[in-house]
Amino acid sequence: MSMKTHSCPAKLNLFLEIRRKREDGYHELGTLFQALEFGDTLSAEPWDRIEVVSDREIPGRAEDNLVYKAAQLLHSHYPDRLKPHDGIRFSLSKRIPTGAGLGGGSSDAATALRLANAIWRLNLSNEELRRLAPQLGADVAFFLFQPTAFAEGRGEALSPAPDPFPFHVVIATPRCHVETAWAYQQLHGKPFGNHWQTFKQLYAGQANHPEFYSGLHNDFEAPISAHFKEIRQVQEILNAFCPVKTLLTGSGASLFALFQDEKTAQNCLEQVENHCRFSTLTRFKTDPFF
Repeated sequence: MSMKTHSCPAKLNLFLEIRRKREDGYHELGTLFQALEFGDTLSAEPWDRIEVVSDREIPGRAEDNLVYKAAQLLHSHYPDRLKPHDGIRFSLSKRIPTGAGLGGGSSDAATALRLANAIWRLNLSNEELRRLAPQLGADVAFFLFQPTAFAEGRGEALSPAPDPFPFHVVIATPRCHVETAWAYQQLHGKPFGNHWQTFKQLYAGQANHPEFYSGLHNDFEAPISAHFKEIRQVQEILNAFCPVKTLLTGSGASLFALFQDEKTAQNCLEQVENHCRFSTLTRFKTDPFF
């Protein structure tokens, strides 16, 4: 079988509300996931073992990489359909910055599941792959669903959402890193949100109205922006170009700014890029993942 190649889109949280803490220690959340047109690229071919190579250095052990774990997970679940020496070699072209709240690792893992499913001819449905996905990460299942989705639970309980307004999107990742566990600690003692259900209803009816997006919200933004001057600085630069909305995505550190005018978005990108470890201008993805 010849090599197969697929894109691994980045994602944003267009809305993120942290809800009650669960008995398992995780928090319930309500979020609107939105895939982007830019991302990584992953190729795969049959091999005699599981192997991952990348155009960038892979930190830590190869076995800890989510692409490797995805293939290993699939292999261990279907030992009756695979021989011990049935392997796969992944080649990863990395563009999504790590630790930026853009879902790069999760997207790579989801694509690895799809590619391994094809290379090994397991003929598993997307639904079967999605049932395995939460073992790799809470938002991996999203990248096996559709490009715009409401998500609840830890992020794995998905439901369809309408296509978004076709903004020009500036992504800006400041030169700082936000640890997710630390970010959740900053919410300790604060009341949990109660706007998620209202937001879902409003979005369903107003997704095609650009002014609606000025009300997007992320519970992490206030405490994290208060702590990191790098995020505040980038936020100020983005806001100087009067986007419809500027918002933190996930627990950061990346910000996004939504523009109706492409030239203004391009000017904004040129101004902010020297203050970032990563920046790009992209669009929302609306066509299916595969």
